[in-house]
Amino acid sequence: MEHRLKRALTTPFVLLAAFVLWFWEWLWEPLQEAMAWLARWPLWRQVDAWVAGAPRYVALALFLLPGAVLLPFKLAGLYFLAHGAPLLGILTFMAAKIVGTALLARIFTLTKAQLLTIAWFARAYAAITRFKSAVFDRLHAHPAYRRAHVALAALRRRSRQVRRGLAYHLRSRWRAVMRRAQRRGRMNC
Repeated sequence: MEHRLKRALTTPFVLLAAFVLWFWEWLWEPLQEAMAWLARWPLWRQVDAWVAGAPRYVALALFLLPGAVLLPFKLAGLYFLAHGAPLLGILTFMAAKIVGTALLARIFTLTKAQLLTIAWFARAYAAITRFKSAVFDRLHAHPAYRRAHVALAALRRRSRQVRRGLAYHLRSRWRAVMRRAQRRGRMNC
């Protein structure tokens, strides 16, 4: 009985962990690129240069700043959820999460060298990296993840086929319309 209960509860938690980690990983890179794009603006470039040159404890404070600043927005999202406005709550929470992740990604990119000179931060970073690797390894070995991965790959292939078919259909319809218009003399191309 205990073994079946453990198996029944493990799969949903593994899928939830997979979703959370996927969401985090999926957001980190694109948001980091978006923030790097913003860094091309002169004022933002000056702020980036200042952040990159900050001493290590100032860099630590800057690293913790997005979480502290956006915490009230996340709490507001939870408040909205608790008081009957689920869409507003989810949107507020997700917006705060996305903005916080973008800022955190950029600040971490700029201050990683300074942050890793702090001994406890370096140990915590190594532990989190090991934990994340272990979770991903275990997740990738889980049968539910493998099934989901195969299903998503099939869905991606199918959507590519549909897009190709739709593009072909639209091109052929456009060409037919253009030929008919030329035959009727309405187009002087």
